[in-house]
Amino acid sequence: MRHLFDILLAIALVLVLTVPSHAESAALQPTQIALPIVIESDNLVVRAEAGMENLARKVANASPGFLAEIRGDLADLDVPKHVELRLVHKSSSLPNVAPPGHGAPSWAAGVAYSSFGVVTIAHASGTELNDVLSVTAHELSHLALGAALHDRAPRWLNEGFAYLHSSDWSIARMQVLTGMAWSGNTIPLANLDSSFPAAEIEVHKAYAQSYDFVAFLARRGRYVDKEDEGDRWPFRNFLAHIADGRTTDEAARKAFGVGLTKLYGEWYEDLRSRYMLVPASLFGLFVWSFAALLLVIGYMRKTRKAKRILAIWEAEERARSEALLVPPLSVSTLASQSSPS
Repeated sequence: MRHLFDILLAIALVLVLTVPSHAESAALQPTQIALPIVIESDNLVVRAEAGMENLARKVANASPGFLAEIRGDLADLDVPKHVELRLVHKSSSLPNVAPPGHGAPSWAAGVAYSSFGVVTIAHASGTELNDVLSVTAHELSHLALGAALHDRAPRWLNEGFAYLHSSDWSIARMQVLTGMAWSGNTIPLANLDSSFPAAEIEVHKAYAQSYDFVAFLARRGRYVDKEDEGDRWPFRNFLAHIADGRTTDEAARKAFGVGLTKLYGEWYEDLRSRYMLVPASLFGLFVWSFAALLLVIGYMRKTRKAKRILAIWEAEERARSEALLVPPLSVSTLASQSSPS
């Protein structure tokens, strides 16, 4: 009986050890469309559709550097044990390469599934090509933060952290932030904890505000002194406290010495100091651009006028040259032409 029990225990241990983990099982699952291109290195694998060899290689080469930079803000916290990047030609194909039981917005540029260690990326969204490397850095940030904080990060922190590690700046976002600085019409952080608004204008505000607020936290030191940036360690401590199970407000008090409400007020004053003069500067830029345009137009008009003058001079010169080439008529010829027949 004892011998039989030992055999059953051994079988159970083998089964436990051979059943793939949650992340591994997602990676082993076949996708709905073929991803024949495979590039593997250490704990990273890139899979891509046919015809994407060069892009897959660029993503594979850049991703370790992205992950190293991202992990700098997540020191001593959990990291993804395995990362799989899936590249497709069109964003409409993203749902077809998502982990089992998960979907993806058909318009997205990329999606991170932190519990699976999987990132999906599209080369094009509609008729526009995506900056694939920027999207890769952005989605890897979502992936790493999810693994480090065990999905405890509120939505605003998740999106803001991803912005920190990707070149996702745009004029449109600057315009939104300028409007917020002038109007004071911001969204309370509590409203951005679990989801973003559905309305288009409001969702743009939510993203812009989240990006800018988290960037402010990353550069704020332990104290309000603007000269003390703290080498980012207060922000890193803030993330570590959240990973330990504290609320974002408790984590803020531990890392920055003040709560989120106070930090939010500081951020808005910082926003106003940076963007209140933007309209004036944009007006100056407009005046300069208009003056430059007038100079270009004037130059083009002068060039066209000069070309016309040169053309007239060339025509006159050709006429003179042709006149010199005509042989003079002799006296006898003139006499014969004038005599009657």
